[in-house]
Amino acid sequence: MAFPDVTFLRAAFAGIALTLVLTGCAAREGVRLADSAVTVSEETALAMPPPGGPAIVNIVERRFSNATQQDIFLFTSASTPGQNVMRVQLFGPVGFERDSDKTLGYSSIRATDIAKEIRRELPGVALRQSPLYLQNNYGPFGYAFGKSHQNDSCLYGWQQIRSPEAARTVFQNRGTIQVRLRICEEGASEERLLAIMYGYTIRAGFSAPGWNPYGEPPSADPTLGQTGNPIYPKTDALRNAPSLTEDEPEPRPVVRRVRTAPPVKKVETVKQPAAEETIPLPTTTDIDAVVVPSPDCVTQSDGATQCK
Repeated sequence: MAFPDVTFLRAAFAGIALTLVLTGCAAREGVRLADSAVTVSEETALAMPPPGGPAIVNIVERRFSNATQQDIFLFTSASTPGQNVMRVQLFGPVGFERDSDKTLGYSSIRATDIAKEIRRELPGVALRQSPLYLQNNYGPFGYAFGKSHQNDSCLYGWQQIRSPEAARTVFQNRGTIQVRLRICEEGASEERLLAIMYGYTIRAGFSAPGWNPYGEPPSADPTLGQTGNPIYPKTDALRNAPSLTEDEPEPRPVVRRVRTAPPVKKVETVKQPAAEETIPLPTTTDIDAVVVPSPDCVTQSDGATQCK
């Protein structure tokens, strides 16, 4: 019985090993980042600050298996450490467009969680939580306001947009939007910073059927059209009411027509040639003699001439 050559076996094993190594290198994927954060343009912002600012500086987006989150960084003029930012989280069916299999943790708004967020976002700044019930176009919200050591005005606002529990079902009025605002501004008043919470706009959502965190639109007031419920106009409405009378038309300018005379034909005058000077020729007829009086003759008053 003949045994195979040892050299041949070694060469065969070496070839197989090289093939496996090359196959593994060819099947290796490119480098993937551990975090799915990407910088996106301002046109893809999930929310926009109110007109007049603060301006958007940069947007960082993260996609999860159950939500999309954007950190919208805003312009800041304050000396307080940290960056002004509006964080928007949309919970809903992300689909296969996500870049990560991670899920974003969700929890309803609780006072203890808000206190932790304030300490994390504004360390060392004493903020006072407002006890007032406030509401913007998307529902109720809360905020805390205070002054930093650099004498900057700082505000931290929070809001959860979600349809009422009685209106949520498996097929409709699903989804949630979480909004957080951290902003500090030099010399700003509390009303100035609070206006951002009133004026921001949500401009995105999921197109999946049933995703509607805003709930059903409110019904009309049942007292409309009923007797005993007068409705009075506001003072501003009276001042800005359009006029029902027609404005008098402005007088039209009178246009005078100027009659133009027919063109006058230019008459050219023919210049006559100047008459040539003529030299009188001697005549053959008799010419009466002209008597030149002598200086010695003097004419008298009666017409008689007296000569000396």
